[in-house]
Amino acid sequence: MSHTTDELKTELKKSLDVLTTLRDEIRVKVHLAGMDAKTQWGKLDSELTQAQEAASKAASAATKNALDEALKKLHAFRDSLG
Repeated sequence: MSHTTDELKTELKKSLDVLTTLRDEIRVKVHLAGMDAKTQWGKLDSELTQAQEAASKAASAATKNALDEALKKLHAFRDSLG
């Protein structure tokens, strides 16, 4: 395995760890939030599952980009919850 692939796998692991932490934090906040937030979370949670599955199957730049985008959405959603 190349050094670049190892680095990419390390970055994917870090991103997945952050995604998991944010996801857990948001689940708690959504539990306490209103129906609109719960609806938004349902849509976003589905996207996150897809991103996690893609990352577990392949270490690629496209996967890294998908995880980065998922993390941006998670941060924005968490921030919108207050």
